[in-house]
Amino acid sequence: MKTAWQQQCTGKIVERPRVSNQKTEEVLPDLNFSHGFQVGLFHSNSSAGRLAGILDYKGDAAEGKPYWQLSQWGCTHDLANAAFSRDGSVLRYDDGGKCVTIDVAKAEITLCIKGSEEYPRDSEGRVRERIDKLENWPHLLAEQTNVGYLLPHGLKRLTMSLDYEVTHCETHVDRKIYPEDINMHAGMFVWFLHLTDIDPESTSYLRSMWFGVKMFDTRFAGRTPAAEAGYDNGKEDSTGLFIFIPSLEEVARQPGSCVTLPSSVVAKRNTVQFDALPFLEKALMTARGMGAMTGAHVDGLRIDSTNIGWELMGNNDAEVKIYSINLVAGF
Repeated sequence: MKTAWQQQCTGKIVERPRVSNQKTEEVLPDLNFSHGFQVGLFHSNSSAGRLAGILDYKGDAAEGKPYWQLSQWGCTHDLANAAFSRDGSVLRYDDGGKCVTIDVAKAEITLCIKGSEEYPRDSEGRVRERIDKLENWPHLLAEQTNVGYLLPHGLKRLTMSLDYEVTHCETHVDRKIYPEDINMHAGMFVWFLHLTDIDPESTSYLRSMWFGVKMFDTRFAGRTPAAEAGYDNGKEDSTGLFIFIPSLEEVARQPGSCVTLPSSVVAKRNTVQFDALPFLEKALMTARGMGAMTGAHVDGLRIDSTNIGWELMGNNDAEVKIYSINLVAGF
């Protein structure tokens, strides 16, 4: 039988309850986006905590401050001024360059971003490609900035779970005028955790890193993106933190994992479900070898934030439907 939050069609939004018991604990609150969204400014590191606005579903959002934020780094259209519409449990914001659609009765979210609108046009008014390595690129991310979850002693599993479909990804750039450079141009659908070492005895106390998975990358069309390890750089508001991304091909080989391969495919529903703990161990070992997180251990890490969505290092129009996302601690 469907519960109240799964049957809602009109009026105030009902929050999906969070599961928490002796065996499992859902780390992220508000998985049906019932409280609406904060909207970030266009530059991640220069906002100083300021916001572009709040999306409250025309007053129908559940009571209380939003847990989720929509980050629109490097964009030119502003979701804070987006047109809003509602059809039963389906709520939609569209600013002309980005569109976010939420079904609060299914806990689904669709993230659509048009590089053809978010990148400035060239002097002739044409859709152009990113031409400078230091030029920022458009993002559309659903983010929780205040997770604050300390990985507890006795934690047996940390399951990252995602059910998604990249419904389209295409470019409107004339390649005769703007040739593609795979070292600069890509459309990527990614999910990251921001982790901080909070062990006061550690040599890397209060140092942070990114751990994530990359589901889709235009450079790996029809295949699965490769693993990555290095430092976040390449644009003006880069964090400079160490980043570790295992390939989903490696993740799929882990006993108990459920991963659809290849992952970088348009119009195919995909699953990513795996225990992140062994990969966090590998991430820290790799980080130490590259001079980062030198004293960190998994049981001294805190998940500060998480974000999922699009990065358009190249000029693409792209959309993903996220049928479910979850981060579950198992004991």
